[in-house]
Amino acid sequence: MRLRELIRSLALMLLVLVVAPSARAEQTRDFMIAAGEEGTDVFLDVVLPGLQATLEHRMPIYLTANQLNLRANALMTPAFVESQGDVELRVLVLTLGASLGYRSLFANQTYEAGEEFDRYARRIRFVDGKQDSTAFAYGEGRATLSLPINDYVVFNGINTLRFEGGPDRSYDWRNAIVRDSSAFFRSDLMLFFKHRDFGGIAPMVQILNFDLNSSRYTQFNYGFLFATRPGFRRANDIFFLQFLFHPGSTAGSYDNSEGYGNHLLFSPISLTIAYRVIFETWRPEEDD
Repeated sequence: MRLRELIRSLALMLLVLVVAPSARAEQTRDFMIAAGEEGTDVFLDVVLPGLQATLEHRMPIYLTANQLNLRANALMTPAFVESQGDVELRVLVLTLGASLGYRSLFANQTYEAGEEFDRYARRIRFVDGKQDSTAFAYGEGRATLSLPINDYVVFNGINTLRFEGGPDRSYDWRNAIVRDSSAFFRSDLMLFFKHRDFGGIAPMVQILNFDLNSSRYTQFNYGFLFATRPGFRRANDIFFLQFLFHPGSTAGSYDNSEGYGNHLLFSPISLTIAYRVIFETWRPEEDD
């Protein structure tokens, strides 16, 4: 799909979701931007093209301003499956988190030194079926800053440092780059504009810092994130869309315009579309 056709399709999708009447008035369309309430939930996601199931338990600590989250999930896609456990501590506007997980790749693409690994080369490998399998463990730490500026604007910055096994010079399906398996840093900076009748949309800057061929590179991507409650259920459903593109070098950063992105989209873009259904399995008042 060409970039212009993709942008046109995304714009039409957003228009349909925004102008559609809210299915129920009791739950706002921007509820997912705030912290979750105390309790235990099950999340079922359709993450194109895959499925994900998550169990999350949230409990207050040191009164109600702080929260401890425990989470476990399993994700299955045509390219890989992974399972991950998370622990997160929210203290006012700062959330600190850590994760351990294991990934099994069915469509691994690893390149020898000097071998081309741009989108065209990866697409040829995909079409020819020249992919292999591998599996490895990973761990990461996160620091998230959420600053509400007013009732309609929220700044959100998610900073992640990740360590994982696996072969060097391999395609990273989650981040749409070829990189080595050493320490990987990602920063997602978003400014949400939200409304209870609309949801939230945020212009976004993503910073990637990674090793490749014994050198360290920094790459900038730009785009937006959109989240809303489409109202297909009485409550507790979420539509999520993230669109990122890489225009090339910014302020001397790494020019990865020929290599960034999903190789099936023919452009330096990364696209995530997901629909989530939330099942509330326990709330504290149920024990009263």
